[in-house]
Amino acid sequence: MAKKERLFAGFGAALFLVTSSALTIGVIMTLSSSSNNSQPTNISNSTQTTSKSTNSNSIAAQYFKDGTVIPGYKPQTSPLSSLEVADISKGTGTTVKPGATVKVDYVGFLADTGQVFDTSAAHGGPVSLQLKQGSLITGWVEGIPGMKVGGTRELLIPAALGYGAQKVNSIPANSDLGFYVQVDSVQNP
Repeated sequence: MAKKERLFAGFGAALFLVTSSALTIGVIMTLSSSSNNSQPTNISNSTQTTSKSTNSNSIAAQYFKDGTVIPGYKPQTSPLSSLEVADISKGTGTTVKPGATVKVDYVGFLADTGQVFDTSAAHGGPVSLQLKQGSLITGWVEGIPGMKVGGTRELLIPAALGYGAQKVNSIPANSDLGFYVQVDSVQNP
């Protein structure tokens, strides 16, 4: 199945909710930089800032809970070999540059099953973070620049650009990851 067909089959049921609620989906995990064998930690345990979302109609708040499967998602049938980026909606605001600080909403899921493992709603709403190596998985650092404020993007991230051989919470080792991410605001360097 072509990437766009898979994307829209997997996200079609949710797209109208994301558009109408102006909420993003995707996930963020941070890397602890305390040693060479850094263990990623869940964003809720990090020093990144969050802000409360008051939109109780958001797709992340109402539907996507940890452990649920995205309706209609067409799972990856083979391991990813590179980062795959597909814009769901392009946005009309400022373009995100490398190294920017962004405020995003997200839903993260396992690419081989569509099972959700985290959402921004689970952490109180949009999350602010800087796109730099060592604080985010490489798939996010490379996959977010180029987006525009208001845009929504699907990231399909191979294990090597995610958590690799490390098991992180409910994410098995060597897992390809998927994220739906919407940029709410940006501060470019």
